[in-house]
Amino acid sequence: MTATDGKTLVARAKTLGAELDDVRATQLLAYLDAMLALNEQINLTAVRDREAAVVLHALDGLAFARTGLHPRHVLDIGTGNGFPGVAVATLHPGASVVLMDRTGKKVRAIGACLVQAKYDRVETLNLDAAQAPGLRKDLRHAFDVVTARAVGKPEAMAELADPLLRPGGHLVLWLDADAVAAERLGPFRRTAILPYDLPDPAARKRVLGAWQKR
Repeated sequence: MTATDGKTLVARAKTLGAELDDVRATQLLAYLDAMLALNEQINLTAVRDREAAVVLHALDGLAFARTGLHPRHVLDIGTGNGFPGVAVATLHPGASVVLMDRTGKKVRAIGACLVQAKYDRVETLNLDAAQAPGLRKDLRHAFDVVTARAVGKPEAMAELADPLLRPGGHLVLWLDADAVAAERLGPFRRTAILPYDLPDPAARKRVLGAWQKR
């Protein structure tokens, strides 16, 4: 299989409803490649194959475009290797994006990858999301979108997101195709369930769930 380049990623992203130019697609791949290189030293992802990582990290993150949201301030909770937050930042280069994780070595690693790929409106934060509103008052109700992927059950994520999201803001969760997406999660009401298919070489069915804080 030919290695995915910026132009190829633009075309593949379009099938998920994501519009990118070559420059931003190439930047996203630069981040992905830097992350995979560091993954040899620090466990950031179980996906070792580069083309599978393009699908399971880059394209899966770019599926955010299906929500139709245009965020200004984004928080990615439990970001781990930086996805899906970096993909959201790529889709919305004018937005400020915060990648939050409680594991310091992961935060330092993705920070180095962001520098290498020249993302200048993305910052990292070494914090437990449960403690963040108490430790950092400036984070309370500071975001209009909170994202999370493979962090916890929707109910738990809604509880973490509530004090960090503004009224009217959205919680967006990446879910397995068979996951249960409740209509209500505390103060959140579901606004969309968006199924999509990821392509080879890591084909699978996925769902994005979006809830709005009332």
